[in-house]
Amino acid sequence: MQLTDEHPTFSSRSVQRAAPNDGDRNTAIDFVLSPEAQPLLETLAQEALDDRRLLTLLSRLRRAYPAAIAAELVTQVRLRRRAAEKFRDADRMFFIAEALEQATAQEPAEHRAAQMDEAAPPGVFLDLGCGIGGDLIALAKRRPVIAYEKDPLRARLAEANAAALGLAQRVTVVQADWTAALAKGELPQAAAAFVDPSRRSEGRRTFSLHTMQPSIGEILKLCDLIPLVAVKVTPGVQAAEIPANCCVEFVSHDGVCKEAVLWLGRPDAPKRWASVHRAEGWLQIADEGLPPPVGELAPGMVLYEPDGAVIRAGALGALCARLSGHLVAPDVAYIAAPHFVKEPLAQAFLIEEVHRFSLKVLNQRLVSLGIGQVELLKRGFPQAPESLRPRLRLAAGGRAGAVLFMRRGNEHWMAIGRRLSDRDEERSDD
Repeated sequence: MQLTDEHPTFSSRSVQRAAPNDGDRNTAIDFVLSPEAQPLLETLAQEALDDRRLLTLLSRLRRAYPAAIAAELVTQVRLRRRAAEKFRDADRMFFIAEALEQATAQEPAEHRAAQMDEAAPPGVFLDLGCGIGGDLIALAKRRPVIAYEKDPLRARLAEANAAALGLAQRVTVVQADWTAALAKGELPQAAAAFVDPSRRSEGRRTFSLHTMQPSIGEILKLCDLIPLVAVKVTPGVQAAEIPANCCVEFVSHDGVCKEAVLWLGRPDAPKRWASVHRAEGWLQIADEGLPPPVGELAPGMVLYEPDGAVIRAGALGALCARLSGHLVAPDVAYIAAPHFVKEPLAQAFLIEEVHRFSLKVLNQRLVSLGIGQVELLKRGFPQAPESLRPRLRLAAGGRAGAVLFMRRGNEHWMAIGRRLSDRDEERSDD
């Protein structure tokens, strides 16, 4: 269905009922959240909103709507399209750009909510700093939630998103600073709390637990009141800053280690572990304190690149044991093994040749091996591999290959081979 002036949700009569002629942002948000706006948002969702057609569409909308409302309608539809990568029900939710960028994707949020539900005693959850409600929705599917958000707009959107997904009766959103409520003794008792601190200070990203807002010191005060606390932090969290009574989970989603979670009050959990989302579900591996062995890399071996969460969790020793492999260097997270086995926590490559790095040698070997398409990966190598791509000589119409660059001691090396898939394991079993 195309948007036309004749469509009932695009008439000036409808707009005069739904929204006064006031162009400010609050009025625009009021209208976008109203029942009257929902059919219009559904119609707009079918429109092409690329830059070439955007001005034309806005002009049509402005014939019936104040400019701020027209802009907010289009903004919501565009944000919903972006949000579909994170939320299955994005077409019913409401967003602002910065909060969408910061929001936890649905799978990690539901994974964390399930753990909280299993580990916490009976009682409600707290969501402290709920933003637009990504984690709030996941938590509310498990238990009733009291959410705090000091930004008025984000608090409104969190409440609207819970209502849009049928969770209004399980959610209470308080527009307030939860740290102030805690200091006054006004924070409700709860079985568990999830905290998502702001990791921006003066417009810049902050990576320290002590400079996020609220700081780790403020968050630790919750432990006197609440049995279980989960804190979302950057995956680059420094080990020296992690409180001694914390265990840490590193979470990978869509092939990227996107966050870490500090867990307080979880005696059941390992000290450090990785949770990796794959098509088959969530996979986990813990740091078992095993020092990974170190050995050589030779043609005919399989080279594994572990998922980033596995590396950050320090679980390389455990993964080496599973693969019957070893690191190619003490400080390089490539695992070499004699045979290929399916391992969803790592990418695998069959190594055909190993050389000290030389662009001249690399070009000679790519042509000689008939490689016409090449993946470039690195660990501990000083140069971005993609910067080499324009200087590579590939065999016209050649096969797919891979080059893995690495540092071993003070030398730079390259391993040439090809990516392995599950079918390679099946063939090896025949």
